[in-house]
Amino acid sequence: MTRTMNLGLTVVLCGLVTILMAANVQAANPATINVTVTIQSLSVAASGPLAFGVVTVSSTTVLDDSSHVANDGNVAETYAIKLTNPGGWTATANAPGSETYRLSAQFNASKPTAVSFDADNDLTTSDQTCSVTIFAGDQTGLSVAASAVRYLWLKFEAPTSTAVTTEQTIVVTITASAA
Repeated sequence: MTRTMNLGLTVVLCGLVTILMAANVQAANPATINVTVTIQSLSVAASGPLAFGVVTVSSTTVLDDSSHVANDGNVAETYAIKLTNPGGWTATANAPGSETYRLSAQFNASKPTAVSFDADNDLTTSDQTCSVTIFAGDQTGLSVAASAVRYLWLKFEAPTSTAVTTEQTIVVTITASAA
């Protein structure tokens, strides 16, 4: 009888231990989910200033240095580019004339030749969105990856005649939008 009681007591104890262990492996209540979010950041940086130096009327000059245009944002960006005229001159997309000049821009890994610039590279006072042809050389300002750098080269075609012989500042503005 003692043996039966011991066996019965052992079975009961094993059952209690099993129940207690099962209670410890139940899922936590409540459950949690970590949710993350990043706010879109559009940011572009460009090196400068750049200087053509002293040029003669009716001359054409491609800068020896480019502006390094960097996507400082956290998403791919497409650039739009425009210029602001200096006080005495007006930009033209045609051949320069009296008191008119042409400034062209091209994304390229190395310095392009003057003849590689075409009508798609001419800057105006209105934003022009970069594409596979607009401001494109062997690089573009289209869908530029975050942290990527492009090299923007400028070509200046001087007025055929001018009364302005002091240094002029032409402001080139690059604006980023989500690609």
